[in-house]
Amino acid sequence: MKNTLLIFLSHLCLTQISFAQKNDKPDYHSPLGIPQVLAANFGELRPNHFHMGIDLKTNGRIGYNLYAVEEGFVSRIKVSPYGYGKVVYIDHPNGITSVYAHCSAFKDQLDSIVRHTQQNEQDFAVEIFPKKNEIKVTKGQIIAISGNTGGSTAPHLHFELRDTKTETALNPLVYGFNIADSRRPEIRGVKIYSLTKDGYRFDKSIKRSTIKNGVSYTVYNNSITIPSNYLTKSGGLGFAFDVIDRLDAANNTCGLYGSYLLINGDTLFGQETNRVPFESTRFVNSHKDYNEYSLNRKKFHKSFRTTENNLPIYTVKGLGVLKAKPGDYFKVKYVCYDPKGNTSILTFNLIISNGIVSSKDSIATDLGYLQPSESMLVEQNKTHVEFGICTTYEPLSIDEKHIESKIGEANIPVQNAYRINIIYDGLKDGKHYIDMTTGKGSKKALNVTYEDRLITCESNYFGSYKLKRDTIAPNITAINIGNSTTRTSLSWQIYDGGSGLKDYDLFINDNWHLAEYEYKTGRLTFTREKNLKGIMGLELKIVDNCGNINMWRKTVEFN
Repeated sequence: MKNTLLIFLSHLCLTQISFAQKNDKPDYHSPLGIPQVLAANFGELRPNHFHMGIDLKTNGRIGYNLYAVEEGFVSRIKVSPYGYGKVVYIDHPNGITSVYAHCSAFKDQLDSIVRHTQQNEQDFAVEIFPKKNEIKVTKGQIIAISGNTGGSTAPHLHFELRDTKTETALNPLVYGFNIADSRRPEIRGVKIYSLTKDGYRFDKSIKRSTIKNGVSYTVYNNSITIPSNYLTKSGGLGFAFDVIDRLDAANNTCGLYGSYLLINGDTLFGQETNRVPFESTRFVNSHKDYNEYSLNRKKFHKSFRTTENNLPIYTVKGLGVLKAKPGDYFKVKYVCYDPKGNTSILTFNLIISNGIVSSKDSIATDLGYLQPSESMLVEQNKTHVEFGICTTYEPLSIDEKHIESKIGEANIPVQNAYRINIIYDGLKDGKHYIDMTTGKGSKKALNVTYEDRLITCESNYFGSYKLKRDTIAPNITAINIGNSTTRTSLSWQIYDGGSGLKDYDLFINDNWHLAEYEYKTGRLTFTREKNLKGIMGLELKIVDNCGNINMWRKTVEFN
C-alpha cells in the first residue's frame, strides 16, 4: 500500500487520538506520592526480555508509600530473593491487573498474611494467591513500601499493568499513565544487512552514524552504497536503527515505542510496543541486534524479522526484507515516535552497486547446522544433545566433535531450552551439576536430574561446560555477632562456589525465625523482634543445590 509521509502522519494522529481515549478511561491514582519520573519505560531492550513495565524513581532511597492505582482485590503476593523481590498484584474491575515490584515491606493485612505464611512454611520465599475479594483494596490505599529487593540494582518502583485474563503486559504510557514528554526520540545509527528470504543474516553489514539536521536526521553525504554481492537470488536487505528516547523530567535514556520504515514511499516495516506477552518476550534477542547490544550496549531495533519471530509488536505482516538488484536506487525514510507523538525522521538514499550478486543464497543447510525451524539430535560418545524447534534465532553451526565439552558459542542467545543427556553409570548421589561458562566468562550452575543411566539437564545458554560434583558445603561467616549484643539486626555472609544456594533456616532456641537473603551481596539478615531478650542458642542451616549442609551455632545474650 502506498504510504506517503502525509498518510503516515495522519495515521499517527489517529493513533494519538486512540491513546487519548485509552488514557481518559482509567483515572488511575499515582502509585507513588512523589512526582512520577521514569528510570525506564515499557519495551526497553533488556537481556533476554523486553522491559515489561515502567520504573519510577524514588530519589535513590527506599521507604516511600506505594498506593493502589484503582480499587480491586489482591490476587497474588510473592516474596523471593530474586526477580521482582517482594511484589503485590491487584486485580481491578476494568480487567487490568497492576503490579508493584521490589517492595521493601508490605502494609497491614498484606504484611500479616505474608508473615503468617512464612512462619507456617518456615521459608522466606513464599507465593500466595488470596481468594477473590479476600483482600479488598480501595483506590489510593497504601499497600506496601518502596524498596530495592530481588533483582533490582537501585531503589525504585517497577510498576506494571497486565491484561488480567491473558497476563499480557500492557504499556502504562498507553493505558492510563500520563507522564510529561515533549522530547523527540534520538536516532543514533543505522545498519544494513545481507539477508536470506527468511530474515536470517549473512555475515555482511554496513553501519553508519547519523547526522542531525534540526529536527531530522541523515547520514554522511545523504547516501549509503551497498556492494552488489550483498544481494542474493531469493534474499534481500534488512535495516536496523539505534534509537533511544528521553522524557522531560530526567535525562536518562528510555526505549523506542514505535517506528515505520518507508522505501520509496511504501511501508516496508513497522512496530509499536503497546503490549507484549510474557511467553514471547525472549524474542527480544531476535528483535534487537544481539551482538551490538551485548558487546557495545547499542540498542539497534531491527526493521525486519525472521520467520519464527512471533512478537505481536509488528504492525506490518511481511518480514521487512527489501528485495533489490544491482543498480537499484531507493529513497529510505525511517520515522520513529513516542506515545505522545513526538517524532524523529531519518532520510537517506540507498544505492546498490552494479556487479554480480552473491552465489550463496542460504546459510548452510548441511547437517552440521542447527536451523531455527527444525529439531536436531547430536550424539558423541556418551553425550546426546537434543535441540527443539526455535532453540536458536539464526542458523548455528554445531561442532559435533566437541559436543562433550562445548555447545554452540557462548555469545549466541538461546530461545527455547535444549537438553543435555550424559550416559553415566557411576554413583547417583545428588552431588552432580553442570558448570557452564557463558558469554563474557560468566558461570552458570545448572541443576541435573538422574534418569536410568542418564544425567540430564536443560540449558538456556550456549557455551563450554563440564559435569561436576559438589561435595563442599556453603561457607558461613558471621558479620556482627558477638557473645552479647544490643543490635536490632544480625548478619551473615554466605558463599557457595559450586552448585549454588538452595535453602537457609535460622533457629533460635529451636524455634524457626525469619531471615532474609540478599543474593546481590550474599548477605543473610535477621531483624530482631523487640521482645527477644536473654541468652539464646542460635543455629543457622545453609543448604546448597547438591544437598551439602553447613551448620553455624552460637550462644548469644540479647540485651
